[in-house]
Amino acid sequence: MWHFKVNNWIVAAAICAGMFISVLDNSSINIALPEIALQFRAEIPEVQWLAIGFGLASGALILPMGRLSDLVGRKRIYLSGFLVSGFTAILTSMAPSLILAIIFRALQGVGGAMIQANAMAILISSFPSSKRGFIIGIFMTTVGIASVLGPVFGGFIVQYFSWRWLLFIPSPLSLTACAVGFMILPHMKPITSDSSVASKFDWRGSFYFAVALCSLMLTITNGHRLGWVSPIIVALVIAFLFFAFLFVVRQARTDSPLIALELLARKYFSFGSLASLFTFMTGTSVFFIMPFYLQGVLDYMPAEAGFMITPMAGFFALSGPIAGYLSDQVGWKKVEIIGLTATVISLLGLSIVNSESSTYLLLILLGLIGFGMGFFYSPNSASVLSVVERERYGVGTAFLQLTRNSASIIGISITTALITIVMGSMGYEPSLDAIYKSGVTTGLKDAFMAGLALALRVQAALVLVAVLLTLTKGKEQKLQEVE
Repeated sequence: MWHFKVNNWIVAAAICAGMFISVLDNSSINIALPEIALQFRAEIPEVQWLAIGFGLASGALILPMGRLSDLVGRKRIYLSGFLVSGFTAILTSMAPSLILAIIFRALQGVGGAMIQANAMAILISSFPSSKRGFIIGIFMTTVGIASVLGPVFGGFIVQYFSWRWLLFIPSPLSLTACAVGFMILPHMKPITSDSSVASKFDWRGSFYFAVALCSLMLTITNGHRLGWVSPIIVALVIAFLFFAFLFVVRQARTDSPLIALELLARKYFSFGSLASLFTFMTGTSVFFIMPFYLQGVLDYMPAEAGFMITPMAGFFALSGPIAGYLSDQVGWKKVEIIGLTATVISLLGLSIVNSESSTYLLLILLGLIGFGMGFFYSPNSASVLSVVERERYGVGTAFLQLTRNSASIIGISITTALITIVMGSMGYEPSLDAIYKSGVTTGLKDAFMAGLALALRVQAALVLVAVLLTLTKGKEQKLQEVE
């Protein structure tokens, strides 16, 4: 029987509610892009910068914000994130032009980075490390549910109100989360005084990291569209390599690095993070690509396609706490391997489906991959953080969040590239949108399915690499117990 102080669970409720608001906002924006494009008489690729700008800002700043929170206090940065998100949401919803809306949305991404970098760090600091897997499972269930409800919520608001209301609603929710968090969350003592933050925080390293990551993300998301040898992509690759080199050199030489290289030398941290990267690349890719298969090949209606994908999200949300609890009892590795095995089986099963595949088979396979992802992530996160000292929780959890966010972008881009390359090699338009156009032939569907099969098998191979990383990351150990 577990015994916790009541305030621990109040803290957990506050953190999960705050993270739910943040993820709901981020996952609901895409549904509004067509309406926003009509409003500003713009093309969809232009309007997509509302999502891209948020992603670039939050991704580039999440690790610096994690380090900053370790220095000045996690509660302070976390609550400031909701203030930034709340006020910029008002500005975004009232923007008179698309360019201003994109700028304000990118500034909202700064608040998102402050929230994401600290939510899990505050949560795990409030519970004993022996229960870390279970509490991370609850946290990921919250994220999973918010991700699923985001498009539904966004569609409802856009259809019955307007896209401006969708962009405005996060404001009162964020400001309320800030007020509640201020009253409930415990004060967390920083590891340095305010007067020494300027000298302790690695401003130059943060700049190098932000430029390198933005260059990489822009390369990955635009390479297949602009051409991998186009001047813009080549310039972005050069910028990434140059600033990544400067960042590594800076981290090795500074007395107060953004992320200590010694953390990366710990197998549980580095191998576990790599395993998480490869596994989440596959999960997000399947979630992204399945609607194209269900609607373009099987001719499902959008609502039917949404229903088919629900088991994947549902099993992910349900299996997280269960896996976390089991990993706390029997160890991380055993539970991680179960999750990874289920993921590989589901990917290989999905790689052989066709235009006549049974609905029940698809539901089982999609549910299995959701189960596998949920069963893997909670114990994996707990194992990675087991070798991170308490005073580094901010940067440790920020690194995990960065890994998950990067995996989503990389996985979707690789999957899109593989499918379109196969479609082009078979003489068809190398575009996922081609599967939706009128007059789609059986040959085009076959070309899409061939590309999908290749992409899913590549993903299965990546998960097998994650299995090897998990098996070879060393003996299970815990460095410290949370007081």
